Amino acid sequence: MLGEEALVHPEELVAVLGHDPGDPVMSLADPGRSGAPATKVAGFTGTHSDTAVGYRILALVASVLMVVPLLVFGGAAARLTVARRDQRLAALRLVGATPGQVVAMTVAEAVIVAFAGAAAGVALYAAAGPLLTRVEIGGGPWFAADVWPPLWVVAAVLVAVPLLVGLSAVVGLRRVVVSPLGVAKRETPPAMRAVRLLALLAALVAVPLVSRSTSVTVVVAAIGLAFACVNLAGPWVVGLIGRIVAARARRPAGLLAGRRLVDDPRSAWRTVSGVALTGFVAGFLGLLSPSASLLGSPDGHQLRLAVPKAQAARAAEQAKERLAAAGVRATVEARGHVVVAALGTGAGPATLDRARTALDGLSPGHSASTEREDDYEGMVLLRDIGTGTLVVLAVSFLVAITSAGITAASSVLDRRQTYALLRLAGTPLEVLDRARRKETLIPLAVMGGGAIASGMVCAVPFMIGAMTVNGLLTLLACVAVGFGGVIGAGALSRPLLRSVTAEPSPRPD
Repeated sequence: MLGEEALVHPEELVAVLGHDPGDPVMSLADPGRSGAPATKVAGFTGTHSDTAVGYRILALVASVLMVVPLLVFGGAAARLTVARRDQRLAALRLVGATPGQVVAMTVAEAVIVAFAGAAAGVALYAAAGPLLTRVEIGGGPWFAADVWPPLWVVAAVLVAVPLLVGLSAVVGLRRVVVSPLGVAKRETPPAMRAVRLLALLAALVAVPLVSRSTSVTVVVAAIGLAFACVNLAGPWVVGLIGRIVAARARRPAGLLAGRRLVDDPRSAWRTVSGVALTGFVAGFLGLLSPSASLLGSPDGHQLRLAVPKAQAARAAEQAKERLAAAGVRATVEARGHVVVAALGTGAGPATLDRARTALDGLSPGHSASTEREDDYEGMVLLRDIGTGTLVVLAVSFLVAITSAGITAASSVLDRRQTYALLRLAGTPLEVLDRARRKETLIPLAVMGGGAIASGMVCAVPFMIGAMTVNGLLTLLACVAVGFGGVIGAGALSRPLLRSVTAEPSPRPD
């Protein structure tokens, strides 16, 4: 019995062809395309083919491209409404709470919420499992067991997510614990250094240098480092953009946006970081999207059969007789050690199968196949790269736009007192909303473009040929989806802005 372990995909059809011990094929050193002598099947484990290794490399690269935005999203989620929380905790410190009490309260709050979120995430993933199995890779769908991780991985996620969120919350408490008075007075934190940008430039230079390395791990690590450095340089660039916008502002909305970017570039970067980092993914994959014409136009109507060169002429005559007996019209000729049977463009799959059956056994250990069938694995790989590109971009944009929406809403809550005071001073709501859009879209345009360019720089050493139409369309679609998502996220938080400014009287907190 052949169990599921013998199948690559569910419902796959497997044919087992047996031979007599005295059959000539059993004595061949290289029977057909298998590359191995006849042997007894003792199990389904063995060495991985070159195609399998290629898929593993692609999976590793895809993991890096998706993990970095997820980590950034996790860090941004841990910093939600951090300004108001810091204000409350600083007030507790000033009235006598110890650093240990402040840390304990913050960690408990963050860990409990993070664990609930991780558990909900596992449940949603389990519910999405049947849909994920339908994503075809390698020529077919997946078994349910293929997409469900081992139980120890699930347990590790349920532990790691709250732990990382708790650590992120503790790191964010440094100012509250060390200088609660500075937090209460809302002092602007020290400016960031330009070394962040230098780190990004150094990482981009390193990728082409290590691209010739024989170690896949080194190459993927270099790409991941460049990806992470985009996130590292983002806040510094946002602060620089803020100074330029504030200096050139001619209207209140521009001045408010510029001053906000200068005052807290990290918070402004968190709002657009997800979409900007997805721009890196789009730039990287846009250059690596192979064209379907990469393999040329393989013929699908000529059956080719490898034969010993000395017997090619006789084999061609026998092929003609067999095809004629099977009622298949074809032009047969010998080309070196290959017998070619041209069936014509009108031959359908049934005719091809009938001709293949007629030629079976003519050359022991070899079967007739078309050029298109010989290139099947290559065509499947190209199709799978396209599928993988869509999956990576879909997940990345889903995370990025979700992050943009959540951080936009939390930004309004963090600055509710500032907005209330501005409304009390007579600032129209439309001006506040326009300033919010500017402080989001201007950094997104600059850093999104920079992230796309960084991704393309990292992809150049690995690209084959020129940029394809599919790659260009992918980039344009990502730019449109990214800007549209951020604009939509900002629009969804506008009612919240109206709500927090409905009563402009200053709140006690």
